[in-house]
Amino acid sequence: MPEPITPKELEGYMRVLNESRDRETLTTLATNLIASEDASALFALAGPLSNREFLARLDEVENPVVDMDNLMVVLRALAQHPTPATLRVCVLLYNEPEFRENPSRINPLLVALAEVRPTSPEAAEVFRTSSREGYAGVNGPLLVQNESPLALQVFEELIAEDGLDSDTKVDLLHWSVLPKRTSLPVLKTCATLLDRDLLAKVKDGILETLFDHESKRWFGPVLTPPTPPAWELASTEALDLLIVLGDRYPSATSTRRELEGLRKAREKTT
Repeated sequence: MPEPITPKELEGYMRVLNESRDRETLTTLATNLIASEDASALFALAGPLSNREFLARLDEVENPVVDMDNLMVVLRALAQHPTPATLRVCVLLYNEPEFRENPSRINPLLVALAEVRPTSPEAAEVFRTSSREGYAGVNGPLLVQNESPLALQVFEELIAEDGLDSDTKVDLLHWSVLPKRTSLPVLKTCATLLDRDLLAKVKDGILETLFDHESKRWFGPVLTPPTPPAWELASTEALDLLIVLGDRYPSATSTRRELEGLRKAREKTT
């Protein structure tokens, strides 16, 4: 457990953050404050990070090649220390207009926010709002990877509601669910979606994501496409639910093809 930062120490650190023009010093100090996991230090750091003048001292914001190099280091540090204070700082930064002036800052901020489990109501609202603003493709995999109830609720909303077209929803299912298709909470979300009044194309997208894997067709020539976990890694409860879903939707070719493998994996757990 990191040592807590005393009020006097924090006062000195904040003086440096508010006055220094040395980018390396600012980056190192900010990441050290995050690594301390001291809630008071993180809340104090949120002030400079949401300030246009500080961000211009941290990075060459007028140079698009390096306009957020050091900020990326800071945001990665937030992702590596997913505390409740980290969540509050991320929510605060998302709602600060001066931080949002550069849209490229949003993606790594969402990554850091999604590392905190469980997702809070405030964080869930950030994911909802940012998805409406064009970040659904970023959020989908993050929400499923998070697995906590509110995160999966927001993902369910993305697939079930009218904000995205069917093709986009199917792509989102492939990218988000495939690597987590043996996760019981994710499978329960998929089962709930299959019970909803969705377009056939979207339901087919759920089923093929659960029971198939066509990397080239789904993801194209990307270097590191998502891959599914082996059925043998699934829990008994997850395998049981997969078999129930497979039996319930037997018309899908991919479902029929995989059911035998699922049943064999299930037998090995008994």
